[in-house]
Amino acid sequence: MALHHTISSIAGKSIARTGAASWLKRFFILALLLGAMLIGLLQIRAPQPADSDVPTDAFSAVRAMEKVKVIAMEPHPVGSPAHDQVRDYLLAELQGLGLKPEVQRAEVTMDWGPRLTVPVENIMARIPGTDNSKAVMIAAHYDSVAGGPGAADDGAGIAAMLETVRALQVSGPLKNNLLLLMTDGEEPGLLGATAFMREHPWARDVGVVFNFEARGNKGPSLMFETSEQNGWLVQEFMKAVPQPLAYSLIYNVYKLMPNDTDLTVFREGGLSGMNFAFGMGLNAYHEQIDTPANLDLSSLQHHGEYMLHLVQHFGQLDLTDVRQQDRVYFNVFGWRMVSYSESWVFGLMLIDILLFAITVWHGLYRRRLSLKDLVSGFLLSLLNLAVVFGAVTLVWIIVRAIVSQSYYNSIVEDLTVGTYYFIGLLLLMLLITFLLIKWCSRYVRTESLWVGMLLLWLLLCTATSLFLPGGSYIFTWPLLFSMIGLNVSYVTREGAWNWLSVLFATPGILLFTPILYLVLVLMTLDLAGVLITIAALPCTLIYPLFCRMPMQGNEVILKDLAQYTR
Repeated sequence: MALHHTISSIAGKSIARTGAASWLKRFFILALLLGAMLIGLLQIRAPQPADSDVPTDAFSAVRAMEKVKVIAMEPHPVGSPAHDQVRDYLLAELQGLGLKPEVQRAEVTMDWGPRLTVPVENIMARIPGTDNSKAVMIAAHYDSVAGGPGAADDGAGIAAMLETVRALQVSGPLKNNLLLLMTDGEEPGLLGATAFMREHPWARDVGVVFNFEARGNKGPSLMFETSEQNGWLVQEFMKAVPQPLAYSLIYNVYKLMPNDTDLTVFREGGLSGMNFAFGMGLNAYHEQIDTPANLDLSSLQHHGEYMLHLVQHFGQLDLTDVRQQDRVYFNVFGWRMVSYSESWVFGLMLIDILLFAITVWHGLYRRRLSLKDLVSGFLLSLLNLAVVFGAVTLVWIIVRAIVSQSYYNSIVEDLTVGTYYFIGLLLLMLLITFLLIKWCSRYVRTESLWVGMLLLWLLLCTATSLFLPGGSYIFTWPLLFSMIGLNVSYVTREGAWNWLSVLFATPGILLFTPILYLVLVLMTLDLAGVLITIAALPCTLIYPLFCRMPMQGNEVILKDLAQYTR
């Protein structure tokens, strides 16, 4: 009896220590996952708005907001009396800044819908530089839709332009000429930009153009589009602005979409440049609530910070040749960006392919992997994504059927409402993934599932590297890190170090989180099935965490001892 008591005591203490270590490991894993997501989300933020008492050579959103209040008092579409009042106000403001603005009057025929000829009036001004190479041009449109006053779209861009000019007059002259272009007729079809590029001689003087837009009334301002051969522009953009936010994946996807802004016309006319917009608060886009009171000051500040710093930086550079091979670029930690030439993309893809081959060989050599199981793991990864897509799509069809149309619109357009549904769908995705992988891990070894999942990532990495190089980073780097984790796992006891999948998945989670959030903003929950399936991709990197853990060594002994002494 004494021996039994001693053995039972030892076994109980050992199991208790194992349990404590298990809980500590779970806490560590949770901290890793949440930490990576938090770091990713911290990128998607705008700077704090500057008050009117900041130095006069700095941009102040509070000062700019006073301009927005006048511009967006009421809707002012092309041809309306309110439009003429805004035009006259802007001319007076530019004259008050000591400039000599001019109005370009033209008639442009819309190339979509009814072929109407619309009269437009672009407002322009030039600030001469001291040693001009080619001009820097900042552009925004001053017309609004008939259904909304246009405080964000695009009163914010126009007001930021006026405040930027005021700050520039204090900070000192530029080498290059600065052109201000307030386009008209953007809303009915980019008409003012078209007239400028077709008819105005200043279009030939432009070295680089920065266009400012909005697709909502809040959130950070994102540099979402560049011209082709953007390498030099991107590098200088990263040097110029203190709070850069840009992802070449978003730019590559945007190119495939039918959306257009004034920059589309500028690009097609041969100009190099960048496009900026904030896109949260979609419920205000082209609506009556797009008022100055609802415009986020932080968004206006971000627009202005970009505008002022870009003009000051590019205004001192030689702009005679600004084209260079495209670059891959993305934020990593907050406003810290990484950038490298697209010429690296193919080489990085080959490195991933080579490392995958080495990883498969390593698993076969250590008898932790079979080719049959590799295929099983790959097919299981596809099955999980398909089940997630089907289940979420079905749930969303049900949600859409049982709620009113007005409430559904608020879910889709207002993130304060839609976020709760998004989180609920994410939890559903995690539950599906956990149950499916837990059950299938009875029949497929953990490492086989892991490497099969990485085969899916290798195919995605290869496809994006060849056809969507600006978006390749989202698969290239997570795949590389996860393969390192798998190879480390091979040299440990089977199942004992599955948590390594989480450690080496953190780069993927960090890179995916801001993209997923931006896709939510741009695509909305109207495409919930696609959105949550995209969210399921980084979850594949932690499949081993969901697998059944085989008991090993002294864990089995302790369990047997505990049962024997009961």
